[in-house]
Amino acid sequence: MIIYGFIALVIGFFLAFCSSLYAIARLRKFEQSTSDIDWASLADLVLDVSKLKRNATKYQANINAAQKLTQKEKMALAIQEAQMRQAPAPMNYNGMEN
Repeated sequence: MIIYGFIALVIGFFLAFCSSLYAIARLRKFEQSTSDIDWASLADLVLDVSKLKRNATKYQANINAAQKLTQKEKMALAIQEAQMRQAPAPMNYNGMEN
């Protein structure tokens, strides 16, 4: 029983150690990739992100407007069909005109 606990402890320690090494490597890679960024390039990135957000918002507004338009068209068509069903069809008698 004690041996199984010891084996589990060693495996847990090894997994924790490996995951911490992986995290350290990722942090070092991130630091190296961001070490050459200055304030001007960061400001440019912020501007680009804000432009992308604005364009995405406009695009989503256009999609919503198109969906509302199609919903209005569907409602108008449904109303028109309902009115056509309610209106009695004119009767045509032979020899008589309406």
